[in-house]
Amino acid sequence: MQNKISYSSVMNIVDHETFGSNERRTVRNSGIFLLDSSKKTNQLFFMGKCGGEVRIELTINFQQNTNGTLSIKESAKLYEGASTNSRDLDGKASKNTLVGINENKTISFRVRNTDEGGDYADITLQVSNVVIDETDCKNSIKAKAQTLGSGFTGSATSNINSPTSVRGGKRVTFQKCDIYCSPQTGPHEIHGAIRQKYNSVGGPNNDLVIPATDETTTPDGRGKFNHFTGNGSIYWHPTTGPKLVRGGIRHTWAKTGWERGTFGYPTSDEIRIDPSKAEWFSDFQNGVIYWAKNKSIKPHTASLSGAKVRKMFEKIFKEKAKDQKDLNVESVRISTVSDTGYDFTRSKNRKVTFKISGNYESGIFFIPNPSYTITLRIAFESDKNPDGKVACTLKARLDHWHIHTSGVGHDKLLKGLKKAVLEGFNKPFELGDVPKNTGFLSFKVMKNGGIKLYFKGDVLGSFAALVAQKKLDKM
Repeated sequence: MQNKISYSSVMNIVDHETFGSNERRTVRNSGIFLLDSSKKTNQLFFMGKCGGEVRIELTINFQQNTNGTLSIKESAKLYEGASTNSRDLDGKASKNTLVGINENKTISFRVRNTDEGGDYADITLQVSNVVIDETDCKNSIKAKAQTLGSGFTGSATSNINSPTSVRGGKRVTFQKCDIYCSPQTGPHEIHGAIRQKYNSVGGPNNDLVIPATDETTTPDGRGKFNHFTGNGSIYWHPTTGPKLVRGGIRHTWAKTGWERGTFGYPTSDEIRIDPSKAEWFSDFQNGVIYWAKNKSIKPHTASLSGAKVRKMFEKIFKEKAKDQKDLNVESVRISTVSDTGYDFTRSKNRKVTFKISGNYESGIFFIPNPSYTITLRIAFESDKNPDGKVACTLKARLDHWHIHTSGVGHDKLLKGLKKAVLEGFNKPFELGDVPKNTGFLSFKVMKNGGIKLYFKGDVLGSFAALVAQKKLDKM
């Protein structure tokens, strides 16, 4: 059962101590929304100000009842002082109302200044409660589209009076979104990058089937998701892009706390390693979930800590700058590690920014040596997206650079450093090759600037991780 609620709220506010055109003000708000099994309540909040002294705050709570009726509670507060910082409460009033099935009702009450003065507000709420059978997908989709508004949906691109039958339910397509419906789910919209991802994997013909929720903001406030009836979800984040996660991997991820857990957001769709086996994995910002033999199995890994990556880069930098014989390198440190990067298919790795500082031996003993600070942002990449089978070459390349010099003779130093950086880092430097069919799943930069390689959680993956670790230790 669905309740389509149409409302129009009017607050006629009077500031009794103000004379002239600013003594009275009318504040109007209206809209449409749905209540159903997935959302049985809704709360609205409106504010109105009048003169320099009166502020009204109105809260309206709507509750869907099991018999289709609608319970409404209105609470109004009158504050002395129009500023929202003022908490000088001078009056309050409330009203409880029951609206029947397919009934229109007008509800009125007044909130007064009970402390001093004759300030007040007359509040009127007009409500329409239309009950829709959730099995009637045509009217449910129509009501949903009306609730969202044409600015959100755009024009319908399929027949809204005759929804298209799809696997799992019905669908009407719009310019900016699609609305799906089934008797079990009710109507739900899908839009933006999540809609694009959903359609790219086959829409309702994929194992996801149809949406079970609208696009919803994640609890951390940064991402978006739609859950689907086929035990799957598509998650979007501004630094990952839309990614599909489902089945046992989704269940394992959920047990760790979803996107707020140790894994973070998904950075790949679910990837099947061997079509002849139930062997899958999904890449995440901070790890990999590998699924085989109907259970989650911990991947094998090889890694370098952030400290060892810093040391490795210091060695590389000194090698690239060896022609600058009088260059003193005083410190090399990791200054920042970026977030993952947006991509529709496989999110980009984090980037590591190194800061190198030191001075140059000028040869003039009574003048301080000119000093420098070099900022180099390095992108760590695999030439191919690891999938457990393909051979990959792991590389690091210069993504951004900046050089600052100071002191007597620093112009010459700047020129030499630019030459060393541009020539020394003009090509990516290879970190190593991973042969094919070694169960290589992911090459990842961690939050601390360390790097980690993930392999299948089987005997072959264990051996490959051991070989990779030995190679990393020699870098």
